[in-house]
Amino acid sequence: MSVSDPLRVRVGPRSSLAPERALTARISNDHDGTPREVIVVLDDSGALRAYVNRCKHLPIPIDGGSRRFFDDEGRHLMCGTHGALFRRADGYCIEGPCRGRSLDRVEIEVDESGTIWALG
Repeated sequence: MSVSDPLRVRVGPRSSLAPERALTARISNDHDGTPREVIVVLDDSGALRAYVNRCKHLPIPIDGGSRRFFDDEGRHLMCGTHGALFRRADGYCIEGPCRGRSLDRVEIEVDESGTIWALG
């Protein structure tokens, strides 16, 4: 990797993703040392989407450490702390205290072997 290459963090194999399953990886630390984690999910069309694992209402992981990212129907990402629902396709909050705000996106790529990489 050259100096001009973006930071790449391995998330996992694309083949591990399913509509009911998310992949996660620690991508960096914030300025205060708080870990930043990426969540990679499939949207309704099967496209990959990636977001920072942090609710827009309070700066806490949306899974609350439980590794449960979806509502009971599996349609939306859900904050386990206060029930905010986010669309998979764009991270937009449709219900809850942060309604109208969106999760922060993370750029990703998939290499020729099918490995998902978060770029930063």
